[in-house]
Amino acid sequence: MSHAPSGEGSKAEPNLTPLLDIVLQLLMFFMMCVNFVSDQVNEGIKLPVAQSALPMSKKETDILFLNLNSKGELEVLGEDHPLKVTEWKSFLKRQYDDADRLAREKGQKNVQTVVVIRADKENDYKQVYSLLNMCKAAGYRKYQLRAMTQAA
Repeated sequence: MSHAPSGEGSKAEPNLTPLLDIVLQLLMFFMMCVNFVSDQVNEGIKLPVAQSALPMSKKETDILFLNLNSKGELEVLGEDHPLKVTEWKSFLKRQYDDADRLAREKGQKNVQTVVVIRADKENDYKQVYSLLNMCKAAGYRKYQLRAMTQAA
């Protein structure tokens, strides 16, 4: 039997390629998730300041972001251009019908979508109120208004 000399043992080095591959894939996954979330929230909208603004609850999973810009147009993810007031009702009804179909497929009786309205501070409350009424007419029952806790 031949053995290696006592001072020259073979070194076992771990193969790091699969580990690095998984880490890079996770990194790409989280980068893509951040991009999708940031697309829903328009940074061009300057939110009003409120003393009692609370952060969004983590338990809400089905959320519809409605960004009302300073021109009174609705900016939403998936639309090529901002929606005029005349297009709001049909858009909200389409979104509600889709959410209702998905809720029924999950076995839920009601739509659990939370409508988050982010209105620019230059907007008149009349526009926000009109948007809330259209959401209610479409069938939504859960609403949140976004605001800043301090002036930025």
